[in-house]
Amino acid sequence: MSEQSTDGPATPVDETVAPPAPPASGDLPPSPADLPVDHDDREHVVGLLHDAVGRGLLDTLEFDRRSGLAIAARTRRDLNSLVVDLPLDHPDRARARTEAESRERRQAPRDAWSAGDTSGTVALHATLGSVKRRGAWAVPRRLEIDGWLGSAELDLTEAVIDHDVVEIDVDMTLGSVELRLPETASASLDGVSATAGSVEDKRRGGSAVGRPHVVVTGRVALGSVEVKGPRWWR
Repeated sequence: MSEQSTDGPATPVDETVAPPAPPASGDLPPSPADLPVDHDDREHVVGLLHDAVGRGLLDTLEFDRRSGLAIAARTRRDLNSLVVDLPLDHPDRARARTEAESRERRQAPRDAWSAGDTSGTVALHATLGSVKRRGAWAVPRRLEIDGWLGSAELDLTEAVIDHDVVEIDVDMTLGSVELRLPETASASLDGVSATAGSVEDKRRGGSAVGRPHVVVTGRVALGSVEVKGPRWWR
């Protein structure tokens, strides 16, 4: 029997190199629109919305709604969506920071009692007691008020306020928070939830547009949050 030859041509091998797999989604750089924002960015957009009201582009109800969303914004996409339909300068993180630094340079030097840094957050605790601020006190950019079986009374009518927007976050149970604002100030209370309690703006003809704009958020249970105007007696 003859042997089968094994010297024939070998079966060709497919040497085609597969294209590299696309990078995993986690390896892609974040979109600029998804970059986080800070207080300067939020305050800048609220300023743009305030200007839009003055130019008749927004009514006060829409300003109140959008400014509340601006304070809660986390990314540039969130902020951009609030002004994209307005004929205004598009918000830019670097420009907002530059403007904030410029404001700080123009304000210096200040009186010694108000020369401290008020750009951060100050926490006030009112548990089984009361917290009061009156007269010429420096108002921080953000206040956090918490407590139970207590009260907080903040009078801003004679205070030094360096910010166009002041944020006040409330977490109060079985207690009350009273805010007295200057005649030129405005307030937003839509971000406060009440459980067996009340949230009221008791100013006569209180406006949603003014400086400073005080944005109140948080919760109150079995208690109250009230906004009032200046005292008419001393």
